[in-house]
Amino acid sequence: MPKWRTIRLKPELVEIAEKTVETSHYRSLSEFVSEAIRLRLDELKPSHEKVAERQAEYPLIHERLLYTHNHMWAIVTPEGNVRVGLSDYAQRHLKGITGIKTDAVGYEVKKEEPFGVVETWMFKFDLRSPVSGKIIKINEALQDEPSIINKDPYGIAWISEIRPNNLVKLEEEIRGLMRLHQYKMWASKLDRPRIIGI
Repeated sequence: MPKWRTIRLKPELVEIAEKTVETSHYRSLSEFVSEAIRLRLDELKPSHEKVAERQAEYPLIHERLLYTHNHMWAIVTPEGNVRVGLSDYAQRHLKGITGIKTDAVGYEVKKEEPFGVVETWMFKFDLRSPVSGKIIKINEALQDEPSIINKDPYGIAWISEIRPNNLVKLEEEIRGLMRLHQYKMWASKLDRPRIIGI
């Protein structure tokens, strides 16, 4: 037997839905909501299939990923830049992501200093750079649909790309990052409040 769950909606959202019902072919608010859910599930089916395909590639990606104690991942690109994102551990604890803001292209970042923020319904989480350098790319897709970070944190949901100022310094900074098994061991000792309280 299915379990029912009660959720609260913002009054503005309920008003918009009720106006839509009044001016459309729907007979009730329940019918409108049911149709909206069905359409959204239909939209998500192909993206779930794509995510499953990408997850099959994750073991190869994971071998090259490095992690910080601030739940960021980093990977050196073939061009020698560093692409960064939010770890899977972090995205699982940051449900309801409503926005991701970062410093602009050209901004100089320093290792472990904030360069952006993830906003959820409840709080904000600082994004701290794994390396020092200049931001050369920002993932524009996250501006339009920040929730993709919950679906594919290591693929389409990368956050920024940084060009290191100094290769010697980059090597030193990378040595201070964790490999996957180290990060998993470290993260397994954390409890949920530790991340959501940041």
